[in-house]
Amino acid sequence: MIGAAVFAGVFAVAFTAFGLFVDPRRLWWRYRAPKLDDPEAHEPSRASFLWRRVILVGLGLFLGWQAVGALRLAGVFETGADHAEILDRVEYAALNLDTEDGQGRHKWPGGDGAWDAFIDPRLKGPERDDPVAVLVDEEEDEGDWDSEASREGGPSPEPGSEADPAGPFTERYEIDGICLTVHAVPLAGQSERDAAIGNLLYGVTTDVVDSPCG
Repeated sequence: MIGAAVFAGVFAVAFTAFGLFVDPRRLWWRYRAPKLDDPEAHEPSRASFLWRRVILVGLGLFLGWQAVGALRLAGVFETGADHAEILDRVEYAALNLDTEDGQGRHKWPGGDGAWDAFIDPRLKGPERDDPVAVLVDEEEDEGDWDSEASREGGPSPEPGSEADPAGPFTERYEIDGICLTVHAVPLAGQSERDAAIGNLLYGVTTDVVDSPCG
C-alpha cells in the first residue's frame, strides 16, 4: 500500500510541476516543429497549450489525492487521541456506569474485571487503536448487604464468604494514566440464590482521577 502511494505521489509531483513550470509551446517548437515543413501553419492554438497545462495539473492533483488516501489506509497519518480527549471519554464512561438510588446493574462478563466490558465501548473513537480499561486492582469492601438471611432475622454474611460469594467490591481501572475507580454494592432485597448464580444487581458509583492508580 505504501509503495503504491509513493509511486502515485512521484507522478503527482511530476505532472503538477510539468503543468505549472514547463512551457508546452516551447516544447512543441523544440521537439515537434523541426519535423514539419511549415511548423507555423501547424502550431496549436494558445487555448490548446493552456488545456494541456490544465490537464497535467488536474492529473497531478488527482494522483496526489490518491496517494494521500492510500497513506491514510496504511495508517501513516494515524494519530491517537490526546490525553484530554481520553479523559473526556473516561468521564463519559463513568457517568454512564453510575446508577441512581434503587437502580442496579448486573456484572458484565467477558473481561478481566466486572465492568471493563461496559467501559471499553465508551472509550472508542475514530482512531485505529482505542484506549482500553486495564484492571489494576480489585478488593472486597467492608460491610454487608441485605441478603435473605438478614431479612429472616439472621446475621448478614461476611462479604466474600461462602454464604455471600458476591458482596460489595471495588475495582480500579487504568486508562492512559487515568484511574477509574468503580464501587459496586449489591442492592438490598436480593436472594442468596441470585448471589450463588452471579445474578445480583449492584448499585454502582465511580470516581475518576487524572493520575495513575496508586
